Amino acid sequence: MKEKLKKILPWLVLLLVISGLTTWYLLSRRVSEAERSSYDETIKSAELSFNAREYSEAINQYYEATGVIPQELTAYQGIVKILLLKNRVDQAVAITRESTRALSSVNRSQLYKMIGDYYYENNDYHKAKDMYQEGLSLGVINPDAEFALGKALVNIGRIEEGKKQIEGNSYEGDSAVEANLVLSYIYALKDIEKAKSQIGSMTASGKWNPYYDEFDTVLKSLDDDKKFNATKLSRIYLNSNYPHLALNILKTVEEEITEYVEGMYYIGLAYLQANQYDKAIEYFDKASSLGGMEMQIFWGKARANYSKNDFEGAINNYTKAIEFGGKDAPEELVREYIDILLANKQNLKAADTIKYLLVSQEKAYIYLLGVEVNNQIGERAVVDFYNQQLGKLELTEEEQKEYLYWRARLAIEDSDISGANVLLEQLLSKDRYNPKYYLLLGMVKMKENDIVEAKSAFEKGVEYDNSNLISEEALKLLSNLK
Repeated sequence: MKEKLKKILPWLVLLLVISGLTTWYLLSRRVSEAERSSYDETIKSAELSFNAREYSEAINQYYEATGVIPQELTAYQGIVKILLLKNRVDQAVAITRESTRALSSVNRSQLYKMIGDYYYENNDYHKAKDMYQEGLSLGVINPDAEFALGKALVNIGRIEEGKKQIEGNSYEGDSAVEANLVLSYIYALKDIEKAKSQIGSMTASGKWNPYYDEFDTVLKSLDDDKKFNATKLSRIYLNSNYPHLALNILKTVEEEITEYVEGMYYIGLAYLQANQYDKAIEYFDKASSLGGMEMQIFWGKARANYSKNDFEGAINNYTKAIEFGGKDAPEELVREYIDILLANKQNLKAADTIKYLLVSQEKAYIYLLGVEVNNQIGERAVVDFYNQQLGKLELTEEEQKEYLYWRARLAIEDSDISGANVLLEQLLSKDRYNPKYYLLLGMVKMKENDIVEAKSAFEKGVEYDNSNLISEEALKLLSNLK
């Protein structure tokens, strides 16, 4: 009996130690009612601040909540969300790696997924892949992150790996609907019947319904002409931002489409979306030699030139795209070109482009761009004329806000503070979170020598400015007040 006790005793001691440690661990992680109440109240306050776009206050409150219950996810989600909203992704990564050890692995993986999604939405698929993999390396089951990793792999050209990654998991909700669509895209590269079966295996709703309908229609329209089949499919892939799928299928029929302008253009566009700019230019040039689609081809080539830091080539091709577009030149092209000219101090070129465009299309957004450009080069008479023309046009809600902004800004420059305040009241009534309003309010307060209110207005403008519309100017003015 003693011998048996001698053998059993060490195990009993070990079990008691383990039991004691487990009890201590559970007790150490137990959340009191007071802590839970404090945490919930702090989170509620943070969310109210966030919804009011008071991001600095919100992030401080979220940080405060992490100190109350470190093992809760919600506060860290709030912190990461704000950092990503403000494009401070490096800080979001650092916090997720270094400051979230108290969270479970499952919860930490969700933060990595958030950061991966940020990179994915900004077309940085390699970094997105790394974030998804880092989150999954924690040894968790996270189907949404698994699916996101599959998409990222497809978008860096590792199509077969991406397909296996997506096939290897089951999904729910929107992820299930999207995964079914992406798999049907991939199957269509080699097996049209399998793609038809896949797309027909699920009924989409909401935002995915148009994608399902369009792809189903295209699949049913395919015939024995591989050239046109590949072109139809590649258009779907490019519109859905899967350039490597487009390249994969177009390269199988490249010899057959060398005299087909749309096919050559789509190969160029696919290389452009895949950030292979020299190859993009090569195929845009081939497409250009065939005639047709000139505006689209020169626009694509301009983007490739600009991405290669070939500014002169970009300007030449943007100019050609605008000329071929004429009265049908789309707003996206016009804004993109004017923004590039202004960013590179080509203000006179921008002003001339505005004049050229207004000959064929008198649209409000072009006049508004003209006001901005000509104000920068000091052509006040032209600015006033454009504002007069804007007063005769029917404006969208966004155009009305921009129109009020420029009228108020010009009134401030003319020291017409009374007139500026009337216009600012109108602008505020349309959008109380408009950062441009707070920039101008700060300028008015400076004119009135109210430094405290000026500083407050500039700070609020920067707080609300998630698109870097006025932050640089507001911070410069703010620094002059300190």
